[in-house]
Amino acid sequence: MMFKRFLILILFICSCTLYAQEDLVANEYFKSGQFEKALSSYKKLYSKNTRNSNYLIKIVKIEQQLELFNDAETRLLEAIQKKAVPNLLVELGYNYQLQNDTINANSYYKQAIATLDLNANNAYRVGRAFQDLSLLKQAITTYNKAMQLKPILNFNMQLARIYGEQGEVQKMFNSYINFAEANPNYLDSIKRYVSEFISEDSTNESNIFLRKILLKKIQQSPNLMWNEMLSWLFIQQKEYHKAFAQEKAIYKRQLESLDRIIELGLIAENQKQYDDALSIFNFIIETTQDIDTKLTGHHKVLKIKSKIGLASDYEDIKKEYNSIFETFGKTPQTLELQVSYAHFLAFYLNNPEDAISILKNTLKYKIPERDLASVKLELGDILVLEEKFNQALIYYTQIERNLKNSTLAQEARFRVAKTSYYKGDFKWAES
Repeated sequence: MMFKRFLILILFICSCTLYAQEDLVANEYFKSGQFEKALSSYKKLYSKNTRNSNYLIKIVKIEQQLELFNDAETRLLEAIQKKAVPNLLVELGYNYQLQNDTINANSYYKQAIATLDLNANNAYRVGRAFQDLSLLKQAITTYNKAMQLKPILNFNMQLARIYGEQGEVQKMFNSYINFAEANPNYLDSIKRYVSEFISEDSTNESNIFLRKILLKKIQQSPNLMWNEMLSWLFIQQKEYHKAFAQEKAIYKRQLESLDRIIELGLIAENQKQYDDALSIFNFIIETTQDIDTKLTGHHKVLKIKSKIGLASDYEDIKKEYNSIFETFGKTPQTLELQVSYAHFLAFYLNNPEDAISILKNTLKYKIPERDLASVKLELGDILVLEEKFNQALIYYTQIERNLKNSTLAQEARFRVAKTSYYKGDFKWAES
């Protein structure tokens, strides 16, 4: 009995494998333009599985390629009589359109759309069929009618893509936004789709369309999703002060994490929009109750001030550093600030001795090697500045050895090469 079942299973698997191979062969014939062979192959497949509408439509498309329109018509009419598949009405209408019979074509298109009155869910098949045949006007009519008949249905994503193909950017944006309103989890996907149509230029017509749509949504609905989307648009346009206004509105409503505002500050800093970055990080310092976040804000503010400040500003910057250390102390919690301060002393105030002293003191902290690596990298850089190449190499190689295969180890290895070059060891540097 077990053997018999096993044999049946083997035969079934072999049959499925053979069937799949026949499908692949038929498709290859079709793709390579060997339509007679493809037609014969698909007819065999369809005879074995008449429930598979995909085979039927393939046969019809091949017959249309071969201009066997009457055969395609007969085949479709027979199929429509046997089973109520609304998309076949679209295929039949298109068969007439290929023969320039627009009267019969439009008649069947209308019949296909009329099936929505009986079942609005038919829009999935009918709309898809119209789209596949590039009958976009009819597809739009189908999707809009379905949503009117059954508001729970949402074809805004399909409509957005159609409008995009037609170059109807404003309608496309509206459809994407309407889809996002019902499906907030898709907001990131919507941003990706929309990004193909906007630019960094805030005066670009598409940017203006999207901004107006979002501003209208904000006025109509208190949903923070629109503020988030508008902030994203301003970031694309590099208008970080405007994005900051939206992010503050979001934060004041939610009073949750400052992570989004911190990320915006980092973007502004990376784009060298230092005034905007300073405003953002100062807001973080003033707003947060979390010590680590506050220290991060101070670190960023002082780092930016050092970059953009004049030599006459350096003493004030130094006082700010020391004021923070008076408040929060020189502890592992302020390690990042201490490293930054050492860099400032060495490279801006030309005081490498004090910088080295500060960094060597932090090496006594009982903290993970990964945290100490930033200290050793900075210490090495200052020692290179002082032309103490051998001492610098000791710290770089410690990072390489202790943090193998990490990005920090790679950075240390690169600095070993540079230091070797400065030292005059060109062969080692090259290797």
